[in-house]
This record gives sequence, C-alpha cells and structure tokens, in this order.
Amino acid sequence: MHIGESKSVGPVRHHPMHNCLSLILRILTAGATAAAVVVMIEATQTVATPRGPHTARWRDFPAFKWFIVANAVAFVYTALATCVSCLSLCTRRGPLSYRRTAWLTFFVDFAMAGALMSAGSAALAVSWIGKHGQSSAQWYAVCPLVTKFCDYVQGALIACLCAWVFMALSTIVAVSALHNLASHRI
Repeated sequence: MHIGESKSVGPVRHHPMHNCLSLILRILTAGATAAAVVVMIEATQTVATPRGPHTARWRDFPAFKWFIVANAVAFVYTALATCVSCLSLCTRRGPLSYRRTAWLTFFVDFAMAGALMSAGSAALAVSWIGKHGQSSAQWYAVCPLVTKFCDYVQGALIACLCAWVFMALSTIVAVSALHNLASHRI
C-alpha cells in the first residue's frame, strides 16, 4: 500500500463464534416463542360450577392476546433472522460483519426483547391475580377451579421468559460484534 492510499472499506472478518452463537440463540428463541404461542392458544378449560359452566380461555384477557401477538412477532423475526444466520455461516459474511446491519440487528433484537418482556409481564400480572386473587377488589382466585388452564399459562410464561433470555443474549452478541467492528475501524 502506498502513502495516501486508504484501505478498502469492506466487511471486517469478526470472530466466527459471533455467527455460530447468533444462530444457536436464534434457534432457541424461535423454539421458545413458538412454544409460548402454542401453549397459550391451547390454554382453555371449562368446569362445572354451582352457577353453571365456567370457561377460562386466553381470548378473554387482553394481556394474553398481547402475549400471543408479541411472541408470534418475535417468532417470525427470529425465524427470518435464523435463515440469515444460516446463510452467514455459509458465506462467512453475515449481518454482524457490517456496521449498519450489526446496528440494525442490535436495535431489532433489543426491541424484540422489550416486547417479550412487556408481554410476559402483562400476562404474569393477570395470572398472578388469577392464582392469588385480590381480596380488597373482591377478585377471587380462579386457579383452584381451572387448574389445567393455569398450568398452561404458567408453561407459556416460562417459555416466554426463556425466549427473553435468549433474545437478550443475542443482543449482547450483536453488541460484541459492534465492538469488534469499531476496534477494526480505519
């Protein structure tokens, strides 16, 4: 290279573990979000009570609707990102190899993690009241009546929490790639 010439601005080869770890985390996130959606949709139970049949279903709670929507959107995003990560393993130039796409990956992962946490928190608040009730508001616990429904909701919440952890780790991988790209900046 001669004096005054600059190096070409192209992809910076980063540590191969970024691509591999990103792929693994995305597969785990997709699996956890899919499980959360399927289990929550299956959460329906009808029981006989002295006042007639009582049906507990996710459709009756706006928090559970948001839970399903957020997990479904996160699933679609992670499924697409998994395909991109698979391609990056073949080409060795994935989205974490370029500054702009690494930033985009970071921001979308961060937003998806926030959506998962929001949906999980809202669903957890509703399920907490369903399990323990709120005596001052005269809301009685329904989980002793509809145990199957509550067990399904609990399983969906656990899957969502796992998905959030995987998405948060994916965000950290994107930050690590950004740090690596910044350290190789010209």
